[in-house]
Amino acid sequence: MADRETLKAELASLGATTEAGFAEGGKRVERIAELAAALEGLNPTAAPARAAGLLRGRWRLIWSSFGLQREATLGRLSFNLLPAEPIRVMRLFQEVDPETGLYDNVVCYEAADGAPGQAVTLGRFSTASDARMDVVFTHAQATGHPRVVIDNAKIPPLFSDIVYLDEDFRLNRGSFGSLYVLALEHRTPPGWSRDG
Repeated sequence: MADRETLKAELASLGATTEAGFAEGGKRVERIAELAAALEGLNPTAAPARAAGLLRGRWRLIWSSFGLQREATLGRLSFNLLPAEPIRVMRLFQEVDPETGLYDNVVCYEAADGAPGQAVTLGRFSTASDARMDVVFTHAQATGHPRVVIDNAKIPPLFSDIVYLDEDFRLNRGSFGSLYVLALEHRTPPGWSRDG
């Protein structure tokens, strides 16, 4: 059986060749599922949802089975809170701070005119079990172009199961069964998204 670092390296490589899930994956998607299952079986963290020191930080999305689209709208990426403004998605992140309960989804994008922007769906999480985080998203905002802020979002509660966690790699399975593969970008981001 391959070791954790070998599995992580292959997952990262396949994530890159499928453009984090934007590009059609074919057999590569099957291989990602196999690698993720193998890595999950080697999880070194007994209670990942309670491992505050490992969870904290800005995590870059390497791959997702969610059905990402490079050409999207702000609305599609914010539970339809933000306008249906066409954008080109460049990178996706998740920011987690167990100390405050912060759980933000961050999308870096280009607007139709090429101007850069950032959309953030702001949330809070609580630990429901050793592996499960209950998440409630409460606000959405887009900075740059267009600039929009939506308060008091009415989004049903979601959950996220952390099935693998180490010092720089994480696997999550979401409420709708989607797999998310993430790599740590910063343990302490230069500025949390909601401060931007």
